[in-house]
Amino acid sequence: MWMVAPVLAVPDTVIGPVVQAESPLNGTDLTPQIIAALEEGTELPGRWMAEGEVGGTAFSHLLARPVLFGREVVLLRSFSREGRVVALEATYADAGSYFGYFQEVLPEDLKPREREREMARRVQARQQEFATEMAEALEKVREELSRQADRPKPKIERHGKVRMLRAEVEEWRMGKLTARLFVGEGRLVRLVLGKTDEMPAGWMERSFDGETARERSARLAATVEKNPDGSVRVTGIRPIPQGYRPYCGLNTLAMAARHLGLMIDEDWLAAAAGFRNTGSAAGSDMVSLYHAVAAEAGMGMDRGNSLDETAVKAALAEGRPVIVWRRFCWERNKLHDRIARRGGKLPDPSSPDEKSTWPGEEAPLHASVLTGYDPGKREVFFLESWSGKDQPRRMRMEEMAATTYLCFIFENRR
Repeated sequence: MWMVAPVLAVPDTVIGPVVQAESPLNGTDLTPQIIAALEEGTELPGRWMAEGEVGGTAFSHLLARPVLFGREVVLLRSFSREGRVVALEATYADAGSYFGYFQEVLPEDLKPREREREMARRVQARQQEFATEMAEALEKVREELSRQADRPKPKIERHGKVRMLRAEVEEWRMGKLTARLFVGEGRLVRLVLGKTDEMPAGWMERSFDGETARERSARLAATVEKNPDGSVRVTGIRPIPQGYRPYCGLNTLAMAARHLGLMIDEDWLAAAAGFRNTGSAAGSDMVSLYHAVAAEAGMGMDRGNSLDETAVKAALAEGRPVIVWRRFCWERNKLHDRIARRGGKLPDPSSPDEKSTWPGEEAPLHASVLTGYDPGKREVFFLESWSGKDQPRRMRMEEMAATTYLCFIFENRR
């Protein structure tokens, strides 16, 4: 999935503010403080920004890049329950943030074949740089874990149920704590450190682990808000900013996954889908990934080549997320953004002039999460994977149906 837009039109991911933050903790070794916070319940140092919540677990990220287990982190997240920190997640290497869209500016006098060769050379050089950075991070963190853990070698454990999402995790014990080292081939180096007796067994949030299909249905139904005007809204789904990365299909999937109770993010999803570090989603297995996430959550997936209005409404009325892959237009995006901020009536879809403004077959492709509908106005509510867009946008059902080319509906298994 890709979109063409000016750099300034694409919001920053959380990585941007972290990199830009002039914190006294940048480059500071916080390993002792982090261990103490988990073991003894002391406060975490620094300024933390809340991101969201899954079940009873709230997560936030530190506006700094400290050192943890001998290596500076790209991003440090905390996970808390009832106001108490139970785990920390340190990302040391992340291909998504490293490569972005990778839109290089090439000399204008190059011929087409020369441009192709030069771009391939630059991509290869960038890939080698990241591979070296990833290998160095992995070596240093393993070295420090071996030195500080109860035993110098880890156990290898499986994390996750579905093969596509399953991780072979290096598990190190450190007294009452467990450190899990995740390595996404060519994509990601990440460490999760937490109290052994509070670490989840897989991707599912602890409070939902082992629930029945009936319990899951009741939990999702409780997130639905049905209003006197007949409109239906699924509450609790929050945007996960994709930043300047070709991740709209991943971030929307991560948004839905968190709503279902999975503690999984777009970085591991990228590794699972086989992203190739080229600044594009080309070559990845996104459709299989969607089915894998549904199965990991104990659900099925209904995939259609068009938007089935009846099926979409039924799913949303039960709190089940719907993701659409659709054709995108920046001018239409401005319209929906403006109406979301200021209110107002959407244009009449029966007008030929109105329909002519809808994106056609040659338009860029994009992914959005549907979160509700208004049957009286024939409008559908949707969220984007962009920061600062917590307020759902509105689109006429006719336009959404006309521009959708794949529709993914999570199904309850009976």
